[in-house]
Amino acid sequence: MTIQKIIGAALLFMGMANACAEEVYADIPTKQASELVTKYTLADTKEKKVVQDKLNCLSKHNPNNNNVIRAYSSILISEGDYSEAVSLLNRYNAKNNDSSLKLQECMLKERTGEHDTLCYKHVISLAEGKGIKDTDYLMALFFTDDKRFTKEKEGYIARTGFERDLDIFNKSKSEVLQIFYPN
Repeated sequence: MTIQKIIGAALLFMGMANACAEEVYADIPTKQASELVTKYTLADTKEKKVVQDKLNCLSKHNPNNNNVIRAYSSILISEGDYSEAVSLLNRYNAKNNDSSLKLQECMLKERTGEHDTLCYKHVISLAEGKGIKDTDYLMALFFTDDKRFTKEKEGYIARTGFERDLDIFNKSKSEVLQIFYPN
């Protein structure tokens, strides 16, 4: 097979994937953020900064779009820019009740040396208010040394059968933070 045929097949496949993906996006900013993240992953160092600036702008124009905030915060975290990620998530979380992004904010604060028990308690409150007792909920209990942690962990295993999902809790808090935020 010639190089032209290989490239053609790849472009055809990518076109079909994009056609299918377009139906999945909840909104235009989410689609734009997804496209920018793709560009970022393929960009060289100089281009990464340009793409990151575009994501920053997109996040400022869509401060309550969960998907845009997730995309941009993920890029910031991958770059090790934890302080900027905390700032972004803090602004979002001040107006929205997303326990997952709130947990990420709490853990990033902890990673940068600022333990914030109230932050984790807010995550716990949000999860309990929605009746959600998932791994994010367990993580918040873990980081606050909440006495309910062991019982809730056992309950999670009984409900899901996913004991291996919880192996991370055999590590110290600092080890867990290093796993999620290694930079």
